[in-house]
Amino acid sequence: MKNHSFLKYCTSILLIFIAVACTTGNKEQKIVTVTIQPQKYFAEKIAGDRFNINCIVPPGSNPEAYDPSPSHLVHLGKSIAYFKIGHIGFELAWMDKLEQNNPNMKIFDTSEGIDILSGTHEHNDADVHHHHFDADPHTWSSPKNVRIIAQNMYEAFVSIDPDGEKVFRKNYEELLDEINQVDSIMTERLSPVSGTMFAIYHPSLSYLAKDYNLHQLSLEYNGKEPSAFYLKKAIDIARENNVKVIFIQQEFDAKQAESFASEINAKVVPINPLSYNWSEELLHITDAIAGK
Repeated sequence: MKNHSFLKYCTSILLIFIAVACTTGNKEQKIVTVTIQPQKYFAEKIAGDRFNINCIVPPGSNPEAYDPSPSHLVHLGKSIAYFKIGHIGFELAWMDKLEQNNPNMKIFDTSEGIDILSGTHEHNDADVHHHHFDADPHTWSSPKNVRIIAQNMYEAFVSIDPDGEKVFRKNYEELLDEINQVDSIMTERLSPVSGTMFAIYHPSLSYLAKDYNLHQLSLEYNGKEPSAFYLKKAIDIARENNVKVIFIQQEFDAKQAESFASEINAKVVPINPLSYNWSEELLHITDAIAGK
């Protein structure tokens, strides 16, 4: 009986120590907030265990029109820095309020230095040719841009935590190796289909198309569902250019994409450009375009 009581006592003391250690660790670990999951992936790769990375837009949500939850705002209030992706709807709507909520938080634009695209609806027909001049925020869809994003993150981490420079540098170089490998694989697989046109509901692969000499046909018209007239013209363009794949993101209704695909005898491929697993998702998209 005494042994049993002593064991319970020791167990209780151990649990107290674990609880205290966990609490202390949480207090000491600094928080950096990012907007989207791919950013979280890059930031965690570089930061290692020196920062807790808070992603404000959860998986499955649309960062063009997301309202942050109270729990995300709590973490944001404790953040020492915010890494913007730049030009995305959530940031345009909320950034001023977020800065007011935490005026001591440093703001970094991780897309700084990237050649930002402004026309994301590339059609080769005068009747449906449309360019809106809002900046295209989907910079992370091309490894060539992600190199710049990663460098900006590395420099930001060093700025807010100079003592971690050696760790950040090592992790940054490892991430660069991964980015370069993805770029090399994409170049190899997409070179044989250079000039190919693919269709997509929401035009989130503009930078990929630009950097790998492809053409993106968007079904979404100026951020809205396409009209019957627009859709008919898009079908004609897709047929003329032998479009074989149409991508649909998980945030959007697949019915229109499926209807479009049946008209042109194309394959509907679900994608998630906002996936945390950035490398895997880009290679999945690459293989679909390449017909693998």
